Amino acid sequence: MNKMVKGIIGVSLVFLVCILLWSFYEMRPVEGKAEKPFILKEKADIGELAEKLEKEGFIRNKFMFTMYGMITGKQSNMTAGEHTLKQGSDYKSLFKDLSTLDQETEAVEIVIPEGITVIEIADRLSKNGITSRDKFINTAKTWNNLRDDQLEHLQLKDKKVQKGTKYAMEGLLFPDTYFFEKQLDAKEVIRQMTDRFIEKTNSIEIKTGQTPYEWITLASIIEKEALLNKEKPKIAGVFVNRIEDKKKLQSCSTVQYLLDKPKAVLKRKDLKVKSPYNTYKNPGLPPAPIASPDLHSLRAAADPEKHDYYYFVAKQDGTWSHYFAKTYKEHRKYTKLSGNY
Repeated sequence: MNKMVKGIIGVSLVFLVCILLWSFYEMRPVEGKAEKPFILKEKADIGELAEKLEKEGFIRNKFMFTMYGMITGKQSNMTAGEHTLKQGSDYKSLFKDLSTLDQETEAVEIVIPEGITVIEIADRLSKNGITSRDKFINTAKTWNNLRDDQLEHLQLKDKKVQKGTKYAMEGLLFPDTYFFEKQLDAKEVIRQMTDRFIEKTNSIEIKTGQTPYEWITLASIIEKEALLNKEKPKIAGVFVNRIEDKKKLQSCSTVQYLLDKPKAVLKRKDLKVKSPYNTYKNPGLPPAPIASPDLHSLRAAADPEKHDYYYFVAKQDGTWSHYFAKTYKEHRKYTKLSGNY
């Protein structure tokens, strides 16, 4: 065998090894453990199925999944209907789940709107028989029930819950539509909702120098203060300016969070309540988020608008917008306008 032939064989072997390594890499299960409903239509071909699975975050590579199904013959065993698939499953498990409806249990659709709290989420879940209200609330007091990969992603692995925190999981439970089985363990529900948060926010870059938890906390305040998405980056900028200048945030929403029932207008005595959440008395951010922020609030908190505003107040003219001011004198002018507060 001459050197040229040996060289060709050597290059071919290296190429083959590279192809195999790439294949195994692309066939790895995706990160996450969240369960999601997946509808397989009648007469759907393997290519359409693979494309949908990749788009919905169940697989990494639609081509590799298609080839696996064709080579193993598993594509011919798929059953049309609604399946419950789990992220992190390998190809064999996915095809197994897609091949039968015998193991499926009824999934209940639950809508978690943006801006609600752990207590309100617990009420919705309990009302629909998903999990125990009390167990959910107690589990949400700490992040110690999250998986290690979730704690690492959120940079909470070696962190302790700050003293005075009501619910450490506040803000980490992403507002979205879920399909839960009934009578789930509260820990599993919280992990699935945190998985959704990580999945939805993975592409957001925090440009403020804050930790992920601080970023979520700021986003939760923005969520409660702003009704117009277009104003959220500007409101985020106000809070960041105040933080950088060591000014108290003076957010009414952080005080409302302490009340059993929100008030239309806070009184002076409300602003004096002793709590680490009261940003009228304490500098900086509260110890934890105050609600579940949506993506608009999260993006605004991660990349606030740069400006010289330090104050904002609602116009109360039916537009849901705000006046923004650079000085306290200017701010007082706006607060004295008719119909304002």
